[in-house]
Amino acid sequence: MGGLRRREERREMGKREDYSGELIPDIRYEDFSSEALARLLKAYCKEVLVLDAYWQEQMEKRLGQKVAFECQMANWVRIGRHEMRWGMEAMNIRGNDVEAYLKACQVIGSFAQDVYSYDIDLRSKNHGILTIHECPALSSLEQRDPGRIHDLCHVLEMEAFKAYTAAVNPAIQVRALKLPPRESSDEPACKWEFIIEP
Repeated sequence: MGGLRRREERREMGKREDYSGELIPDIRYEDFSSEALARLLKAYCKEVLVLDAYWQEQMEKRLGQKVAFECQMANWVRIGRHEMRWGMEAMNIRGNDVEAYLKACQVIGSFAQDVYSYDIDLRSKNHGILTIHECPALSSLEQRDPGRIHDLCHVLEMEAFKAYTAAVNPAIQVRALKLPPRESSDEPACKWEFIIEP
């Protein structure tokens, strides 16, 4: 009963802007302000992306690049339906059109805001263009391993996009409008079209 009373007292005092100060044994996410939660969410999103990169690096060391790539693609294809469902449920995104798919993309962990820079051009509920300007994976490959750009940006991304769109609606078609390599970092990293044909 004392823990519940302490939580109620804290909520009356307002939302926490951070977690400086002493340990609060029964702290909850609900105790934090929206700004604090946004910072925490972005940190979690970075963790997802770095964990994938570290996992891939260890797989390559142990099993070679070919097997590691096959496993990486299988994992991203497999997680697509879960990540989309979790994001849509958490944010009450309804529907199965391209608009619903793009809304879900804006909130899922693997497409982190402020990690990726992108524009969405929604032309209708069933047709949209996603232009990714900044992609940390591409920037890293351009500097360290340009020979892998085709496998990751052309092959893996296409299969992952197909899995993620199918989680919303198998009728959504994915088309790559622009893919790397790029001639300068001023160019978009890639550009994708999502459409449900009438």
